[in-house]
Amino acid sequence: MAQKRRFVPDGDDRSAAEQSDAKRGADMTRPLLNQIGVLGGDYWDWVHESITPVQAESENKKLIEAGDPIARRWPQSLRMFKSPFTELLSHMPWWIVPLVWGPIVIALFAVAIVGKLLSPVSASLWALGGLLSWTLAEYLLHRFAFHYSPRTSLGHRVHFMAHGIHHLDPWDPTRLVFPPIAGIGMAAVIFGLISLVFPLGPALAWMAGFLAGYIAYDMTHYYTHHGRPRSRWGKFLRAYHMSHHHRYQHEMYGVSQPLWDIIFRTGRPVP
Repeated sequence: MAQKRRFVPDGDDRSAAEQSDAKRGADMTRPLLNQIGVLGGDYWDWVHESITPVQAESENKKLIEAGDPIARRWPQSLRMFKSPFTELLSHMPWWIVPLVWGPIVIALFAVAIVGKLLSPVSASLWALGGLLSWTLAEYLLHRFAFHYSPRTSLGHRVHFMAHGIHHLDPWDPTRLVFPPIAGIGMAAVIFGLISLVFPLGPALAWMAGFLAGYIAYDMTHYYTHHGRPRSRWGKFLRAYHMSHHHRYQHEMYGVSQPLWDIIFRTGRPVP
């Protein structure tokens, strides 16, 4: 019986032909981030050639056969990092988002009212303003940060970690929502800036609405990939976002809604 090969992320036991193939693309059975540098100018086209769920499952089985201890835990995922600890941190179940951010939204809104900083009506209006602000932030972040085309090897790696892995494998359920550890730091900075402009009460209510918008965005994003929409609106959002993934990577940036695509003329009709 052949001995089971141990998973060695940085091993270089491939044949010359295999190494040549990896330079033209990437070996899906090895940590992907380590290979981004060899893609050079081909990175942008490569990362937007999405694999199918069947391909992802097949490559994951190869990882399991190679002895990768993490592949069994996340059976629908590719290997991204060499470090097992970092690889574990790169996976985030969808329910973490409402579990972490839901109580924060409620607390911010409640403090603004219970602390008698705002009336319920005023707090609701400020929260609505925060929600609308999120829709613009969602669009700008997706268009100018996630779809910025880097020209350096380091830029390719940063893009791959932030958004490229999602376009390469859009069906991975654990690399879709934003990690709360990073999100809390960003939220603290945003709240600090808002507090410099507005009094405490409006800042609290605005932030509650802003974060509620974020929750809606991440849950909508997850649902468009892994849910089965039955409403006309749900079906529209799914078709709209799938068109972004598979046809119009440089248009259709809205995920929870197409409002700013309409305003900035970056939307396209769904086929």
